Amino acid sequence: MTGMKLRLRSGVVGGIALAALYMAFTVAFAQNSAQSQWQAPGPVVGGFDKIKVLPPGGPVPRTPDGHPDLTGRWHTGSAGRMLQFAYPVDPAIIRQFDPAVTPEERLVFKPGLPAKYRRPPSQTAAGECDQPGTPSTVLEQINQHAPMELIQLPGKLWMMFEYPMDIRLVHTDGRAHPKDPDPSFNGDSTAHWEGDTLVIDVIAIDERVRNQGPFLSRVSNPTLPGGANALPQGAGGQAGQGGGGAWWHSDQEHVIERITRTSKNYLTYQVTIEDPVVLAKPWKSAPRIWTLAQDPNDDWTEVFCTLNEEPAEIQRLNAAAAAKAKAGGK
Repeated sequence: MTGMKLRLRSGVVGGIALAALYMAFTVAFAQNSAQSQWQAPGPVVGGFDKIKVLPPGGPVPRTPDGHPDLTGRWHTGSAGRMLQFAYPVDPAIIRQFDPAVTPEERLVFKPGLPAKYRRPPSQTAAGECDQPGTPSTVLEQINQHAPMELIQLPGKLWMMFEYPMDIRLVHTDGRAHPKDPDPSFNGDSTAHWEGDTLVIDVIAIDERVRNQGPFLSRVSNPTLPGGANALPQGAGGQAGQGGGGAWWHSDQEHVIERITRTSKNYLTYQVTIEDPVVLAKPWKSAPRIWTLAQDPNDDWTEVFCTLNEEPAEIQRLNAAAAAKAKAGGK
C-alpha cells in the first residue's frame, strides 16, 4: 500500500520471523496499492468519505492449539465496515481483489449441457430472493457486502451470514464425510489445517441451489476484467440478469474453500469449484479480502427476503424483460 510502512519494535523480531510476517501481509496490501490518489468529492452520509485501508492491526491471534483463530465479524473489502457501491468510496478499498495482481479465472462450461443446467438462474425455490448455499453465500458478498461472522470452537467452525441469512457448520475434528450424505443447500463440510490455512472440503450440495458470485458481471463487480460479460451460450444465463451470472451445478459438485487469517485485521477466502458434469475444468477464485469489524457496536442484524409476488407474475416480468433485451431495449 502506497505510503505505508510496517513498523516493528527493534530487537524483538528476528529476520526469519520478519520475512514470514511480510509475506503474510503482501497479498492483502498489494490488492489495494492503487488507492493513494483517490479523493472523496465531499462529506458523505455515514462517514464514508473518511474510510481508509485498515493497517494489519497486529499478529494473527491463535487458539491454544496454535492454529489461527478465525473468530470475528468480517466485512468485504479493506475498511472493516459494511461498504456500499452507491456511495463514492475508493474502489481500491471496496474491492475484494485486484485483477491486475490476482486475476480471477473465467468459467469454462462443457458444450451441449442438458436443459436442466441451462434454465434461467432465477428459477429457484426462493423466487427472486437470493438463496443461501455453499459457496454462493460467501462469493455473492462481493456485491451484497453482508458481513460474515465466524465462531471457532474446538472441533468446529460456525459460519453465519446476515444476507442471505444462513448458518453453516464446518467440522474441524478430523472426521470424514458420511458415506452417503443427504444433500443440503450448504452441503457436508469437513476441514483440516494446512499450515495457517483452514481447508474446507464440501460435498452433497443440493442441486436446487444455484452458484452465484457473480462470476462474470462487471455490473456487480466493477473490478472484474472483460466488462459485463454474459455466461457462455447455453450455460446459465446472462451476468446481471436473473442472478448476476448465476449457474446451476450437478450433484457431483465438489467445493474446496481455503480461509487464511493473515493478520489481526485481515482474512482471505479462496474457493475452487469442481463439477465434472457442468464444468470443462475446475474454477478457482482469486483470494478475496475480508477485514475485521472495527466498531464494537457492529452487531448482528436480521435480514429477510420474502417472495411478495406470485411465481406466475415473476415469470411474466422475466419474459417481458427478456423480450425487451432481445429487441435492443426498445
